Amino acid sequence: MEKNKPVMLTGLMDNHWKACTDWVNPNGKPNLQFFSTHFGSSKVQVADCDTRDFTDQKREDMLVSGFVRLCFKYEGSAVQCSNQIGVSNGDSASVPYLKDWHFVKEYPDYVPYITPMFFCDDWLNLYLDNFRMNTYSDRDQQNKEICCSDYRFVYMGVKGSWTPLHADVFRAAPKALQIDEDGEKIR
Repeated sequence: MEKNKPVMLTGLMDNHWKACTDWVNPNGKPNLQFFSTHFGSSKVQVADCDTRDFTDQKREDMLVSGFVRLCFKYEGSAVQCSNQIGVSNGDSASVPYLKDWHFVKEYPDYVPYITPMFFCDDWLNLYLDNFRMNTYSDRDQQNKEICCSDYRFVYMGVKGSWTPLHADVFRAAPKALQIDEDGEKIR
């Protein structure tokens, strides 16, 4: 790491992480029904991988339960996004991709993982956890949108979903891992 070359760290995730047990079915596939049942009323942004909007994808606000319904609808259709330019096979169902969900901020009592010691030096989120970016009182905040003062996100998508090439918001080296539905690391 000192030479700024890629490093593979192993043994960081274990079955004590709720994300490894709650978020995955026994067959190793994402447990979308768990998200719908436990977090279905959360408002999130969902991208349509087949529709461009300037340099990004068209996004729509919806509930997590609605996103899960879209995923099941997509998985039951013959749609496959054929490339990362967003050209599909012509079917009308879109390829859904949930982006930028402030899950940790919204559910502070649900701890999906323990940050590995190599990544605990997170000055930005340490600062933002102690700084309010809006003036809503805690009582009023429950009726407003979640305070977006953190950079710990959850992303989810069906097979064939993708995000355009981009840099993270601070042009930093992100600590992100994406795993496809077959359990293979894709980024």
